Amino acid sequence: MTSRLVRSVLFVCTILTVPALGYAQEAVLSGTVTDSTGGVLPGATVQAQQDATGNTFEAVTDARGSYRMPVRIGTYKITTQLQGFNTATRLGVELLVGQTAVINLQMSPSGVAESLTVTGQSPLVDTTTSSLGGNIDQRQVTELPSNGRNWMSLALLAPGNRTNAQGALPVQDRGDVREFQLNMDGLPVTANLGTGNQARYSRDAIAEFQFISNRFDATQGRSSGVQVNAVTKSGTNTLSGSMVGNFRNSDWNAQDPVLHRVLPYSNQQISGTVGGPIAQNKTHFFGNYEYERQPLTSIWNTVYPKFNIELNGIRDVKLAGVRVDHQLSANAHLMGKLGHSSLLEPFGAGATTHPSATNSNAEHSTDVLGQLSQVISNRALNEVRVGYASYGIDQQSLTSWSKHWQAANGITTDGPRITFRGFSFPRNNNLPRYRNQNVYNFHDDFTVSYDAKGRHDVKTGGEYLYFQDDTRNCNQCGGTITANLGPVPANIQDLFPDPFNADTWNLAAISSITSNYQVGVSDSSAFLTPIRMHKYGAWIQDDWKIGSRLTLNLGARYDLLWNAFAQNVTFEPFEKPGRPQDANNVQPRAGFAYQLDDKTVIRGGSGLYYNDVLNTNVLWPMSPLTIAVIQVNNDGRADFAANPFNGPLPTYAQALQRFCSVNNVPGCLRRALQEQAPIPDYAHVTHSWQTSIGFARQLGSDMAFEADYVNTRSRDEKSIQDNVNITFNPATGLPYPFSDIAHRAFPEYGLIGMIPHTGLSDYHGLQTHFTKRLSHHWQSSLTYTLSGLWDRDPPPLSGFTEVPFPVAKDLGGERSLAETDQRHRLVFNGIWQVAHGFQVSGIYFYGSGQRTQALCGCDARGLQIPSVDRLRLDGTIIPREAFVFAPIHRVELRLQQHVQLRGHAALEGYAEVFNLFDRANYGAYNITESSPDYGTPAASTNLSYAPRTIQLGFRVAF
Repeated sequence: MTSRLVRSVLFVCTILTVPALGYAQEAVLSGTVTDSTGGVLPGATVQAQQDATGNTFEAVTDARGSYRMPVRIGTYKITTQLQGFNTATRLGVELLVGQTAVINLQMSPSGVAESLTVTGQSPLVDTTTSSLGGNIDQRQVTELPSNGRNWMSLALLAPGNRTNAQGALPVQDRGDVREFQLNMDGLPVTANLGTGNQARYSRDAIAEFQFISNRFDATQGRSSGVQVNAVTKSGTNTLSGSMVGNFRNSDWNAQDPVLHRVLPYSNQQISGTVGGPIAQNKTHFFGNYEYERQPLTSIWNTVYPKFNIELNGIRDVKLAGVRVDHQLSANAHLMGKLGHSSLLEPFGAGATTHPSATNSNAEHSTDVLGQLSQVISNRALNEVRVGYASYGIDQQSLTSWSKHWQAANGITTDGPRITFRGFSFPRNNNLPRYRNQNVYNFHDDFTVSYDAKGRHDVKTGGEYLYFQDDTRNCNQCGGTITANLGPVPANIQDLFPDPFNADTWNLAAISSITSNYQVGVSDSSAFLTPIRMHKYGAWIQDDWKIGSRLTLNLGARYDLLWNAFAQNVTFEPFEKPGRPQDANNVQPRAGFAYQLDDKTVIRGGSGLYYNDVLNTNVLWPMSPLTIAVIQVNNDGRADFAANPFNGPLPTYAQALQRFCSVNNVPGCLRRALQEQAPIPDYAHVTHSWQTSIGFARQLGSDMAFEADYVNTRSRDEKSIQDNVNITFNPATGLPYPFSDIAHRAFPEYGLIGMIPHTGLSDYHGLQTHFTKRLSHHWQSSLTYTLSGLWDRDPPPLSGFTEVPFPVAKDLGGERSLAETDQRHRLVFNGIWQVAHGFQVSGIYFYGSGQRTQALCGCDARGLQIPSVDRLRLDGTIIPREAFVFAPIHRVELRLQQHVQLRGHAALEGYAEVFNLFDRANYGAYNITESSPDYGTPAASTNLSYAPRTIQLGFRVAF
């Protein structure tokens, strides 16, 4: 702990002293300067001055009269000067994050006319790039209704977004397939623990963000799907600030559609910001702090009344940040930033399973960033970034157990995880656990422009990320009981009278239906698994403008994730020494934008995109070096479920000696292994080929429409196989029973999980987007997506390799519409400034039913593989991904009154109504066919599925 603190302090000190701190390019301003006859004007000085801060950015036109400069987001005054010509000025040009705005300027000769000043906005259609996505601007971030004020939930508004739920992820979570990168002011802050959430930021700290849904350029990587680029607020030349309060209470809410009662609920959020000048036109600061307090109630709704308990507690969230921007000169800009967040949840959501499964959850995140952007010449720019991002979780069971297997080591929380037929005590197998990820980031971009058969804007660069993950998973240390040899005991409520005191549980009474018992033990490391990874990236991107109409976006990127599949681990026979790195991840990317006229562009392209990997790719293969999971089968004793070893738990050293893989003698134990690394043939980083073709057209001065066909072919997707220690009968295509030890692939072992990257999916979509920016007191946007997602279960592994002949369709090889497939998705949002400070804004969301997989809950094949539990006891097979959720309709409405006070001070009061028409929307269902509650909706704490909810708030600004 001390050494980690010292490293963090030294790193922060380095950031604060190295001159490579600074400002990141957030948008690009480009165009051509001509005279009144249309002739180009080389050597003209173009200056862009940001209205809010007074910061200035300069460029000089080249031989083609073209200019290009990186700038900060905001609204600008653009002036052009050249000897012999009158000054030309353009006012009110607003630039959004990630935007490349083409602003062409015309100058008149001196003496012919006075200096010309015009007011004009930036184009709504980008005619020089072919990537797809959208911007959520500052007005949308601030003025649209948002239940819980989670800025990431507004990603739902972007074209190409495929999520239904509001939350920490910008994309649909497909379990083992993670397809996004989250960048805050250019710093990657994505948490790759494989569990938990993402770093949190106050909505009042976010200026705006860009959601790129398809075909981002080569400067960004480690995502096979989406990039989210967010920019935090900065100070201005005016000292200003705000105080925001939001309040929710169950007295204003409708009944929960599952529990049929109004759930006790109360939530208070207070947020404050302040920003202003340290030195006018040069140095500015911005700070924020937010506190959220939520008295929390969770209610269990099982088929057993005595298990239907209610828990009450306090959930709190704290978010803080500070940012300083400094302009060294018109050609050099600095930025430094620090952010921190913490979350404490006393327990989880109520469910239809046993309440002992719940746990407390604490999360924290910290990020430190320094950036420098410097114009080296009229043609060259360099940008350097140094950053640190940390995210961690600490989770504890609420159940006490004085007889815990690790009680001698101070662990007296948790209880055994128990799986019955159609009912379970599904607590997390790793509780108690602590996980913390630290990422150190070093990044450099160099941009140069030159003429060669057109104008080339070339960006090349590289980055290095040093990755640390210190995980303490108490892996199965509380024990796992599989009680599936008979139905759930009729007196189960009496056998387990207190869900939060395992000392009261009569475990011996379920011995007759228990098939096996698993428990984990550790060596002196006490379940600590330290993970270290090195991630490298390099790229070149050429935006080549050929003539006045065609721009080619040509790029290539290379990513190397060193140790992505635990190549530094040797654990025979599964992880062999000398396994090669997956090092051939070159990613060509090509696109085009053809400008039919000033307002219409045809765009398209194709490219290869490699993903990042989750830390669990290394965590689980490392675990057997220090953690042993012992599995013993029921020996017929009446107290087996309470005393599986008929005595004390073996130590780690004793466990190794008792394993058949070490001492293959009668009575030896067969070691269970979780998610072992695949052989090199199946150890490839997930990647996708992304292709799109479409058009965009600006309609008038303030509207635009775009439509694009998108295809994503994802390959080498992570596909966890829970048990590869089986073999198959080639005559029947069926596996031999797992109980037939002689036919196991590794007879000396028990369950063996593995993580081959052999999955694949195909997405086809028509993405459309209409937008109207603010004019005539209103703005709006509408997105509609018609899409389909298909995937395939890869052939099962038998030992290390795939089964080479056809198997039963529930065991692998079947292709169909995929998990989360959704046919239709439509989202509308709008803001209307009515009159006299009164404003109405709202969101409408429609999503057709998503697919998921129903399960039997009976393990009819006896393989102990929950993910392939599709065979019913009558011999029929549950169709693949055929359970379809009900459609979702949501209407969110905000009514706001603005009152101007003295000077710049103002007061706003607002009321927000979520799920205005109180439609019953469901985000989860009981999908176990053997359960009495099969097919019924389950309660969800996600705000997207809440009943009608009201939020009242105020905002004071000065």
